Formats: sequence, structure tokens, C-alpha cells
Amino acid sequence: MKLQNILINSLCCEDTYNKIRQLDEDKILEEIIPEVKDMKLVGECKYHVVNAYEHSLKALKELETIIKEKGFFPTHIRKQIQDYLSSDLCSNLNRFQLLKLGVFLHDIGKPDSKTIDMAGRTHFKEHEIVGAEIAFNLGKNLSLKTDTIDLLTKYVRYHMILLVLYKTNNMSQEKLFEIFDIIGEDTIGILLLGYCDIVATRKLLHPNEDTGVIKTYMEYVLTNYIYRYK
Repeated sequence: MKLQNILINSLCCEDTYNKIRQLDEDKILEEIIPEVKDMKLVGECKYHVVNAYEHSLKALKELETIIKEKGFFPTHIRKQIQDYLSSDLCSNLNRFQLLKLGVFLHDIGKPDSKTIDMAGRTHFKEHEIVGAEIAFNLGKNLSLKTDTIDLLTKYVRYHMILLVLYKTNNMSQEKLFEIFDIIGEDTIGILLLGYCDIVATRKLLHPNEDTGVIKTYMEYVLTNYIYRYK
């Protein structure tokens, strides 16, 4: 079996988190995604206590956990989320399976965007832009269809939208509609990715913190997209 197919098959499993970790332990993952090697060397900073590889795995595990958790999503948006995630793409994958890859790749641009300022602080400015290009090239190497590659790239490129909304606390209709104009129907996938990214980070920084606030932000944005924008 081609190495690329091994990765695709892992996305179709219920437990992709452990499948990808096993691929890494078997020395296969870096053959498929060479950038994983450098992801293990960067990422620790003021906001992250683990490297980019471990963080990305934890975010992936968070995604698989919340999707399996009965009642995690409120009833008024549950069906729309389920319909989005189960919709098929043109590469023998559905959106949920591709989103799992997007979650794992969301910080893949950090090694190439790492800088250290005069005070010795580490930054990864525009890592989402760098990462989107890497995701695009990986999609081609995996022989994914063009629209599927574009979606994977989109997940990585816009994964920080929820974090920015949370930090700035700007939830005005004007701001939200501006975002919806850009990411459109993939608002659902991108917001789920953003949620898992933030929660995976916060759980390590503050293990006893209630992540309900982050969930409320996500649900508010999704509600506005589904019931006001659409």
C-alpha cells in the first residue's frame, strides 16, 4: 500500500488520533509529512507548553472527542453541524475526515515562521499563511482532488478566526458577516477547528479551567452563521 493511502485510511478510522501517533512511532508519518520532524522542535512559548506536533495531536483528539460526545452541540445547530461533517468530497473523504487532517496540520507552518524578538520571546507570526501553502502541497502529494485540496488549505489558513474573535471580543454583526463572506459554508469546520485548537492549548495551561466560555463563543458564531447570515 502506498504511504499516502495509509494516511488517508487513518483519516477514515474512528480513532485517527491513535492511528497517526502509531504512524509516527512506526517511522512512517515523517515519510508522508516531512514537516512533522520540525514540528517536534518548535511550538513551546508563552501560550504552549508542548511542541507543535504534540499540540496538534491533542487538538485532533479533542475534535474526535466532542464529535462522539452526545449532546455536546445544542439542538438548534446540531443537525447543521452533522450534515456539514457528513457531506462527501470528491476524494473518497467526507468533510469530517478532511477536517481531522486540517486539525493535525493547523500549526505545520510554525517551524518556518518562528522568530525570536529582542526580549527573547518566541513568535510564529503568519504561521497560518505558511501552513496553508504546506497543506496545499501535501494535498497534491496525497493526490486529492482540487476542491478537496482547496478546502484543506482553507482550514489551515483560517484556523485562528475563533481565537481572534475571542481575544478581541468583537462579535458585531458587521465583523461576523465579514468573516462569513470569506469562509462561507466552511464556517462550521473552521470554527470547530478553532475551538479544538484553543481548548487543547488551555487544558495544558490551566487544567482546571472551564472551557465553556470558548464553547459559548463558538456556538454564538455558528448560530449567527446558520440563522442570520444564511
